[in-house]
Amino acid sequence: MMDTVLQAMDLKRYFQVQRGLFRPAAEVKALNGVSFSLQQGRTLAVVGESGCGKSTLARQLTLIDTPTSGTLIVDGQNVAQASASQRKAMRNKVQMVFQNPYGSLNPRSKISRQLSDPLQRNFALTAKECEERVRTMMTKVGLRPEHADRYPHMFSGGQRQRIAIARAMILNPKIVIADEPTSALDVSIQAQVLNLFMDLQQEFSTSYVFISHNLSVVEHVAHDVMVMYLGRVVEMSRKEDLYQRPLHPYTRVLLSATPSINPAERRIKIEVKGELPSPLHPPSGCAFHKRCPFATELCRQQEPQLRPIDGSQVACHHIETIPL
Repeated sequence: MMDTVLQAMDLKRYFQVQRGLFRPAAEVKALNGVSFSLQQGRTLAVVGESGCGKSTLARQLTLIDTPTSGTLIVDGQNVAQASASQRKAMRNKVQMVFQNPYGSLNPRSKISRQLSDPLQRNFALTAKECEERVRTMMTKVGLRPEHADRYPHMFSGGQRQRIAIARAMILNPKIVIADEPTSALDVSIQAQVLNLFMDLQQEFSTSYVFISHNLSVVEHVAHDVMVMYLGRVVEMSRKEDLYQRPLHPYTRVLLSATPSINPAERRIKIEVKGELPSPLHPPSGCAFHKRCPFATELCRQQEPQLRPIDGSQVACHHIETIPL
């Protein structure tokens, strides 16, 4: 049985937003009760529209932000309300690969410096040992070791993202949070970077939380998929089950909008009404009810909770009765 390396239970993150000089502050529930677990060597994909809480979740998991409430267990330790020093000590177990490879690297530092700094801060290594590890990791991500003495501007976007992955992996973390790691890359380079993620996972048994809005990318890398909408989880399932038989109406909308080259794999496009509601003024009941073609009065009044359906977890009142 695989070890659980990351577990979130009822994780919440609320923000106070000023609305004017004489108006009271509004509360934005960016995360509103998210629960999941991640096993060693597996990839959990988190998908949803912009504004659903994916990046806020990433900041909680990488210990950058402190949750408003809830439990976050990383490698057996509850870090949700840990002190700053305790969270700092745990950060070498959780690393992050950012979306933009042009902004995540320091343009004034050589790559060797940017890869060796985390080693020097976390381990008692000599300069020679650091250099050897840097060159070894450069090779593992498909770059020439001697190029570690170059600056970021001397690399292409795909190469910079490989360097960012090397920086995340050089500490041999338990968990890597990848926040849209291929969206800034050319399509021709995306597959190479995704294959690199999977090769490193196989070698190091690293667990990934892979955040993306691109369901075609998710299908390539994920073991499990968590679909979010307005700060809440609406469906959580094994990848194969979700792509073959999506249950929640919102999941079906996302999949129907995913392009496919193969005509046999194309889905009938599902039209939805309106835009994603503002998190400042979320709808009552089910957050998706104003856009859902199957919504009833119950959906408008009562918020559905995640419940097990055919091996998946789904938050929908009418999942047993709506047509698949």
